[in-house]
Amino acid sequence: MATISTIDAVRFLNQATFGASEQSIAELQAIGSCDLWIQQQLDLPASLSRPYTADDTSNYEPRRHDIWWKNVIEGQDQLRQRLAFAWSQIMVINDHDYELGLAQIPLAGYYDMLAEFATGNFRELLERVTLHPLMGIFLSMLRNERADPERNVRPDENYAREVLQLFTIGLYELDANGQPRNDDNGPIPSYDQETVQQFAKVFTGWNLADAGEVWVSNDLTTYDKESSMVPVEAYHDTSAKTLLNGVVLPAGQDARQDLDDALDNIFAHQNVGPFIAHALIQRLVTSNPTPAYIGRVAAVFADNGSGTRGDLAAVTRAILLDEEARNGHINMPDTFGKVKEPVIRYTQVWRAFDATPGPLSDGQYRSPQKALTQISDYTGQSVLGAPSVFNFYLPDHRVEPGDELVAPELQIFSDVNAASVNNDLFTQIYANNNRRFTPNGTEVRIQIDREVALASDAGALLDHLDVLLCAGQLPPAQRAAIASHLATLPSNEEGTEQRALDAIYCIVGSPANIVQK
Repeated sequence: MATISTIDAVRFLNQATFGASEQSIAELQAIGSCDLWIQQQLDLPASLSRPYTADDTSNYEPRRHDIWWKNVIEGQDQLRQRLAFAWSQIMVINDHDYELGLAQIPLAGYYDMLAEFATGNFRELLERVTLHPLMGIFLSMLRNERADPERNVRPDENYAREVLQLFTIGLYELDANGQPRNDDNGPIPSYDQETVQQFAKVFTGWNLADAGEVWVSNDLTTYDKESSMVPVEAYHDTSAKTLLNGVVLPAGQDARQDLDDALDNIFAHQNVGPFIAHALIQRLVTSNPTPAYIGRVAAVFADNGSGTRGDLAAVTRAILLDEEARNGHINMPDTFGKVKEPVIRYTQVWRAFDATPGPLSDGQYRSPQKALTQISDYTGQSVLGAPSVFNFYLPDHRVEPGDELVAPELQIFSDVNAASVNNDLFTQIYANNNRRFTPNGTEVRIQIDREVALASDAGALLDHLDVLLCAGQLPPAQRAAIASHLATLPSNEEGTEQRALDAIYCIVGSPANIVQK
């Protein structure tokens, strides 16, 4: 059986899960193969949010801050949960709108749908997303109707534009490696305004499953917002429609046939493979993948080896097992890696130190600031809580205009965010561990006995934390500085515990931990 080093296990798990833990490291090493681990993960059912979301009111805490954190910290289906979080930032909806704020159960169902179909076929995922009532509300495909000049009505273009720009093909034509194709005028647009208008006509005539012919009511609260939308032919545009690559849908088709043909047209577009490959690589592995890496994954999207296009399980495997994912930190140390999203910083710390909820928390993973919702204020993130369809940050964000490398997550890494998260983690480490805590509290507690047991030997402690928190990437100068500080602490019981805590905090707040390599 192959042997996986602890460093390699941590690196892989930080890409494929919400953080390496001692248990998950041991399990991966016992399996002996990242490929076999992926297959075992694919076979697991999804840990669901919907059954534990209390109601449809504007109280989003059970969904955003209770069951989601529980699933990503405790769930065995770590790969599926990490993929769902990635897809939730590609095919974005949020609950900031009044109607969606009153639809917390369907929101949980939308996320569960992403988890379920994240390893299925992209064509099916695209259709599920397109016909989900909450997407219909969020991007106004719901009750979109054909043109009526007398009433000054035109088909709504919102979903038509975003499904092309953000969910599938992007603004510019791409080559097989995901690089923009150019002509004498620069990058070649992958579609134009006329294309958007043609797709807008496709997406007409869809209503909530139980609304029947009710079309103008503004009150959606009593209707079914979980079942897929259904066609109402009286409002569908039956004219001919010219779509991508000159494909023409003939006049006279019904809403279902037009939608099926249009999604097939998008799915077949040459951009989809490299576009999705790039988006998922950025969310899981590295912000600046090489064209060759994108191309290898896009080729698997085009054909999984058995003639199937859009096999997301095969795409996931290709992303995580690629040579660049596994050895990019060695072969291209200056450009490989990604800044961890703020919520990932929490999940990786909590999983690394076997965090458990406080006894009065009802199993909720509350940060040290007690109020369940405050963690979103600090991180600038919450699941399905992005401020717009463009997500929390843009995939091409650069810290300074003209920078060669992109750093998407740094778009929300403000001074306030950085200080708030570090302060919260400071409290977590020093005051909310299993040796120092408020009795009968609600806050998460991390377990540090393992680190305290190592603390009499600073070298062994730093070796352990370097691997667990940084996958062996802690710079020698920083390691020496921490070791120098630890040497100043007394060797008695109190000093040994302080040595463990200081070492943990110095590394948790360091660039070596914040940047995933």
